[in-house]
Amino acid sequence: MLLAKSLKKGDTIGIIVPSKPLIEENKFELDNFIKYMNKQEINIKLSDNFFAKDKYSVGAGTPQERADDLNNMFADKSINAIWCLQGGAPANQILPLINFDLVKNNPKIFLGKSDIDVLLLVLNKFTGLIGFHTCDAKIGSNKELDFEYTQKYFKKRLFEKSKIIEADSEWFCINKGKAQGKIMGCNPVSILKLAGTKYFPDFTNSILFLEFFRSQPSEVIWQLTQFKQLGIFNKIKGIVIGNNHQFDNKNFKAEEVIADLLAEYNFPILKINEFGHYQPHTFLPIGAKVELDATNKTINLIEDFLE
Repeated sequence: MLLAKSLKKGDTIGIIVPSKPLIEENKFELDNFIKYMNKQEINIKLSDNFFAKDKYSVGAGTPQERADDLNNMFADKSINAIWCLQGGAPANQILPLINFDLVKNNPKIFLGKSDIDVLLLVLNKFTGLIGFHTCDAKIGSNKELDFEYTQKYFKKRLFEKSKIIEADSEWFCINKGKAQGKIMGCNPVSILKLAGTKYFPDFTNSILFLEFFRSQPSEVIWQLTQFKQLGIFNKIKGIVIGNNHQFDNKNFKAEEVIADLLAEYNFPILKINEFGHYQPHTFLPIGAKVELDATNKTINLIEDFLE
């Protein structure tokens, strides 16, 4: 396990765009984020290729430019944390270009979600670095870091190293039981981008955190069926289901579809709302060990995730 140092006032966060590019009309969200961080006495530095786009406007620059930005932020001694602006689709393009030895020698807080789950999982697999599934580096559209809960856990998790994961809204037990394991997840599409490659994570003795984005039952079914065929559910100790943003079905909730698909397994399953897309975030340390008690609806971090 590789731990970065916790944040303190006066530190600098570097922002990179390893997936889809910034849309100019949404730049106000970045500006608001910078203003908020400055009020917290945190400095912000944008990556060299921050405003780049590839020829298709799918990636924020070429794979090499995006990888260079990630590597350069880890190499930069003035940077204390690296926050990915947002997700998208092509983060897996940069995997062969990441300097994992550089990351090992310069551990830093690494943050993001959605397509960035690809990077969180791969950095953890190849270096042991504990990164954080959390909100985009944006404020101003009533999403994620706009919420008081997210702002609270930005400080509690990254500054104070709090091991508490508390509910912002009601949690529901899907399958009773108690288990311990390392946090792995969170977006199934991002996880499956790694299937069949050397980058695919080892889910042995893990607690699988899952969240679906703008999906419908057909997508949940094929994705979890592939998880089953990959043997993931035979390795894990439990599941935590997060926010399923804009799940497209009037008759079923995503967690109901998941429960039906996993009826043959007896591990604990808990439904919460504090990770995923566009809701309050608890800053999940990917690779850190938690204790899940689905019966009593509690989750507690049980090992250090920052120095």
